[in-house]
Amino acid sequence: MAPYPVVEKPQTDHREYGPLVLDNGLRVVLISDCKCDKAAAALSVGVGSLADPKDCQGLAHFLEHMLFLGTEKYPQEDEYNEFLAKHGGSSNAYTADAVTNFYFGVSPDHLEGALDRFSQFFISPLFSESATDREMQAVDSEHAKNQQSDSRRFHQLLRNDANPKHPLCHFGTGNLETLKVIPEREGILVRQRLLDFHKAHYSSNIMCLVVLGRESLADLEDLVRTKFGPIENRGLVVPSGPDVGGGEPPFLPETLPRLVRCLPVKDMRAVVFQFVLPQQLPMRWRTKPTRYLYFLVGHEGKGSLLSCLKAKGLATELVAGPAMDEAGVCVFEVTVMATEAGESQVKTIGECVFAYVRLMQQMPVSEALFRETQLVEEMNFRFRSTPNPISAVSSLSHAMQDGLPLEKVLSGPAKVWDLNVDEISEVAALLSCSRLRLVLANKALEKEDGACPETEHWYGTRHGAGPLPLEWHTAWEESRTGGPAGGGAEAARVAGEALGLALPLPNPFVAEDLELKPQPPGGVPKYPWCMQPLPPELSRALEVACPAAVGSPSRLLQLYFRQDDTFGLPKAHLNIQMYCPWSSEGLWNRVATAIWSSAAMEELNEYAYDAEVAGLFYQLSANSRGISLRLAGYQDKLPLLLRKVAEKMSSADEVSEHTWGLVRMVLLRDATNAATTKQPYMQASEWEQRCLVKTAITSQEWLDCLSGMTREDISGTATKLLSCCYAEALLQGNVAEAGVSEVLQALLPALPKEAAAPAQIPPLGAAPLPGGPRSCVLIRRAGSNASERNGAVLLTLQAAEETLENVTMSELVAQVLSQRCFDELRTKQQLGYIVALQAHADGIGTGSCGIKVIVQSEKHPAEVHRRIDGWLGGALTELHSESSDEQLGEYVESLLAVKREKPKKLADEFQRNWAQVGQRRFQFSRREEQVAFLERPKAELLPLFRTFVREKLVEAPRIASEILGAAAAALPTDSDEARPYEGATTILETLDDILAFRERLTWQLSNTAIVA
Repeated sequence: MAPYPVVEKPQTDHREYGPLVLDNGLRVVLISDCKCDKAAAALSVGVGSLADPKDCQGLAHFLEHMLFLGTEKYPQEDEYNEFLAKHGGSSNAYTADAVTNFYFGVSPDHLEGALDRFSQFFISPLFSESATDREMQAVDSEHAKNQQSDSRRFHQLLRNDANPKHPLCHFGTGNLETLKVIPEREGILVRQRLLDFHKAHYSSNIMCLVVLGRESLADLEDLVRTKFGPIENRGLVVPSGPDVGGGEPPFLPETLPRLVRCLPVKDMRAVVFQFVLPQQLPMRWRTKPTRYLYFLVGHEGKGSLLSCLKAKGLATELVAGPAMDEAGVCVFEVTVMATEAGESQVKTIGECVFAYVRLMQQMPVSEALFRETQLVEEMNFRFRSTPNPISAVSSLSHAMQDGLPLEKVLSGPAKVWDLNVDEISEVAALLSCSRLRLVLANKALEKEDGACPETEHWYGTRHGAGPLPLEWHTAWEESRTGGPAGGGAEAARVAGEALGLALPLPNPFVAEDLELKPQPPGGVPKYPWCMQPLPPELSRALEVACPAAVGSPSRLLQLYFRQDDTFGLPKAHLNIQMYCPWSSEGLWNRVATAIWSSAAMEELNEYAYDAEVAGLFYQLSANSRGISLRLAGYQDKLPLLLRKVAEKMSSADEVSEHTWGLVRMVLLRDATNAATTKQPYMQASEWEQRCLVKTAITSQEWLDCLSGMTREDISGTATKLLSCCYAEALLQGNVAEAGVSEVLQALLPALPKEAAAPAQIPPLGAAPLPGGPRSCVLIRRAGSNASERNGAVLLTLQAAEETLENVTMSELVAQVLSQRCFDELRTKQQLGYIVALQAHADGIGTGSCGIKVIVQSEKHPAEVHRRIDGWLGGALTELHSESSDEQLGEYVESLLAVKREKPKKLADEFQRNWAQVGQRRFQFSRREEQVAFLERPKAELLPLFRTFVREKLVEAPRIASEILGAAAAALPTDSDEARPYEGATTILETLDDILAFRERLTWQLSNTAIVA
């Protein structure tokens, strides 16, 4: 075998890469991972929905679904996914405009078997008649799930505005209308179209394969040649870039500038500037000129466009990036979320946007700024965490479609190599009204006569479109050019300065110390350890800052710490949970805490944005027990950012009128959307939690409380929160034990001198169901969005106390039944697109565990509930009475493979450990204890498992949430499908019903002790 090209990779990436091209033209990257505990593979095909025939739109997406449902070698429909389920695996796929991507993960011992099944997708798919008819329903259900998505609605409006002769002007998802109704009317055999499409477009020479395993590169190559070599090479030439339209432009120049008004599903006031430019990537992958411009216009620091708009009270958020960059077009997008004042001042917002465009067009390209961003991107690639196997293969197989040199398949999308001033200036010069598509998305447009007279066909979006108003066009071009007086760079700078606009200053947060800290001579403990007593330097500083800490500093702060010895990155993670009894005293206090947290972050935004750009992130948020502060990134400047945040926390007793206005507007918008537009299955979960979780509240209760609050109500919140609090922290990463004090001392300004420790921390609580064996508490609610056709059912079986053994048994049940549930309720019965069976645990150490089944469907939830019962009863009986030791043993090994997987990133390990701190269980070895439990002899384990299923799960009390969607609400009430569910022992239909039900519950409380 010829030597493989050397692939440029991150500094700490231990994996070996072997790019090659098979004899049939299939481009491959092999990845040999000596630490592999999860193998994976992905194959992308250089075809997507742009290739759909006009009389069968959605065909590419439909074909993606169909490839999972049997091949000539493996004709059983669920063979592939059942094999993966038995061997610790999972799979998925997606269809984009120009790429279709299939991927899976599996236990390393079973990579060959998985590849054998996977490769047959591309060699001999069945496309059986029965599966074809059924899977159309799945595609239709997927579209129904997406119909209330504003991003999809807006994107479809953009496609509809494309040149009608160009493939962009189409509907890519497909539904029953495009895949069944129209083809039947036109005499089209869809199954034959699938066969034809597969033959015409699925050719090895436009496929890219990535396989990751623990085998050597040579052994992986043998596997790949054997399994994928038979894929036929049809010598396809796929058009790309400007060639996609066959000579037709993606958008007709005469249709611009254009104004589009539309009614969103969610509450928003979006003003979206879309500039229609020639495609930029991947042709300019070395220079990426748009990345420099996105960075400038999307900046949030001092002098930024967002800061200017905020200062004028016109906007709350701004995002810049590509809405699309393929098929010959790049849509350069700047989205401004306007305030109530801003929605009536679009002209002024545009003047500010184009004034900033003028800066980008007239000011010389800053080499210093470019080099700084280039340095950060180089640093981010050099110290990039090794991605988990499934993410690694799926993203890489997609990126390979760009045709970059093999040695740049990893670094190509991530870095910028060359400064090309001419290209940046060329793109900047194109940002003018002549290329503008302006979108106004606002629910207030419903009240304007004639604003949105049309209804979009596929998503039902009400909208209207026409030319950009001449007044706006004239004003914005004057802002962009400087008007008749014109002027060059200096005039642009002065004009920008008058509005508070300027290019970004040098970034003080770019990390300088990237050296790894030396390990202690005795090595690093495997798990975080409690630093009790606290390091002397930190104890002394804490006692000086807070007299209440004198003699017992651990009464105010407890720290868990682990220096990283695994990932070798100059990064650290720090989470601090501050338990504040005042916050937990009622909903009003919780909402006040949330407002205060958001206000503090808003006032820090200009300062902290530089840290985010430099790879250092933070978040301050409220929860039911106080406030949480999280920081992650390069550890060099982490104490600097932490101290600034802590100082703001302690000084933020009063919130300015300006900040209050911005923050309240965002929080009200988000709360309104949460209360009215959540997916039905999420609503079902919310109502179940409102019944059984002590601190749970509904989105509507939160909104009602927030709506009534004034700025005066949050006055003094910082003092109320911080004057009596107790903090628990976890610090992990590139920090030596001797450096812990320096990091944590930066938190001390958040603790006022009069701070006192509470007697105990506020508890979490969960309740066992009171009805006894096989009882069923049924929550029945209408969906919160009258336009959402889907409803949902969430059924939870509360089997046992959440001991380690019971939780592990629940996870084993889910390992066996999850794929079977999907195959029966989704693939065969076609109840809906979202179908899942999962293990459930309250997560407080003293609660309950079991399993839950989730189905989102247009069918009546009572009927769905009956279908779930019908399948689940038989499945549980089969599990404890009919499954052989050999069958169950396979799933035990599958779950063991999952539990033995090591974290692939520092963030993953940190989150595992933080879950133990946040839940106050501190069982950092919990996964290893589960592994030891599962490694018991099968003769001992399997009888315990069968007993658990028979005596705990089958007999378990249940709670079910039925959310009624618009489709089911339209059914006749006397129809058989709408017949009320018969098995409920308690029915709850209102919040008052639930509150009365909660009065009967006995709460199991979490650990609340403070151990000093």
